[in-house]
Amino acid sequence: MLNKSDIERIQNLPDDSMVLMAVVNVNPAVVDNEATGLPVRAKSMMSDAGVPPTLMNRVLDDLERARSEFGKSVFYVVNEDMFERYDIQVDLPERFHYGRPLKSMVPNVLEFMPSIGVLAVDREWARFFVLEQGELSEIRRRENVRLDDGDRWDTMVSGTRHVPGAPGAGGAGRNQPGSGPRSDSGYDLFEAREAANQQRFYNDLSKQLTKLMQQHGLKHLVLVGPVQRIADFKAEISDKAPFEIIGTTNVGSGVGWADPEHILERLQPMIEDLKRLEEDRLMEEIQEHGVMEMENLLQMIQQAQIYKLVIPEDGSQIHIMRSHNRDVPYFTSKKDVAHSPLDDSLMERVALDEVLPDFVTLYGVDIRRVHGDNAQKLVKEYGGLAGIPRY
Repeated sequence: MLNKSDIERIQNLPDDSMVLMAVVNVNPAVVDNEATGLPVRAKSMMSDAGVPPTLMNRVLDDLERARSEFGKSVFYVVNEDMFERYDIQVDLPERFHYGRPLKSMVPNVLEFMPSIGVLAVDREWARFFVLEQGELSEIRRRENVRLDDGDRWDTMVSGTRHVPGAPGAGGAGRNQPGSGPRSDSGYDLFEAREAANQQRFYNDLSKQLTKLMQQHGLKHLVLVGPVQRIADFKAEISDKAPFEIIGTTNVGSGVGWADPEHILERLQPMIEDLKRLEEDRLMEEIQEHGVMEMENLLQMIQQAQIYKLVIPEDGSQIHIMRSHNRDVPYFTSKKDVAHSPLDDSLMERVALDEVLPDFVTLYGVDIRRVHGDNAQKLVKEYGGLAGIPRY
């Protein structure tokens, strides 16, 4: 798992250093990873990326351990002086890069694994989890402790009334007059008390939930629990809550002792649906408000007029021109521009992925990637890039 310090260290690698950055699927359940399939494939892809034999052999020597240990994918950052491997519990698309640090690979990996809040709730328990990089961690657990004011179930039931003169009650024999049947007043009182207690529990819980979601920077929530309890809890959530409920589900065991692995299994389809939904929304936004002509888009980025840049999943296939002087940056799609109009420095041809960190730090651009059919549409119909203007 990549933590904040790992991400910061990778992002601060010297720009002039040579490094291998690779995402490899090592999931032993994948047929292509059986026997020699994994090392043969990895060696071929590293050869295509121009990885030196010494670095290649270090990775190949480690792959078998990676396949047998924790994780479905691994992220390698390797050069002559460092060897780092991060195990990730998500099946990620593979990629190999050797050269100057491709710092956009880190946010690309993280974007593929959305973070989600998960609340498992019933009348007795509430458990809050965070799904991050494919791992589900329990953050907080709370029991619904009743207020003890002396009115327990047995005293409520024993307080039920009898209807005088009705047969079959009050100790009389069959068909003999008695004190009458018991009314349901005690049961009704118990249910009313339970309902009031549940509402207090859920109301307080909804306030805590909002704080927890904000503390962890989460915008999406999944609710887990019995259908009726989920419906009751949703009624306590404000319409203005700063998060979106993307799904609900249940587990066979009670919420208080539900296995996180079982919850995680139920989340996977919802995560895929969320990614598709967000990409579809993004494509609709492009259709309505997007800027799609590449040169115009690059100029607007440099004028801080674009706040969101949408690119295909593999930005290495798109190239632009960048000024060699990084202190006076200039970008263009025009291949015949040999010198920057700003300081006359030489221009160089680079893959789009290499300049994405500059777009983020210099111009505050939010980078979004689309996949599959949406990526093909972006390339074929929109020229490979699209941006959403700030105004």
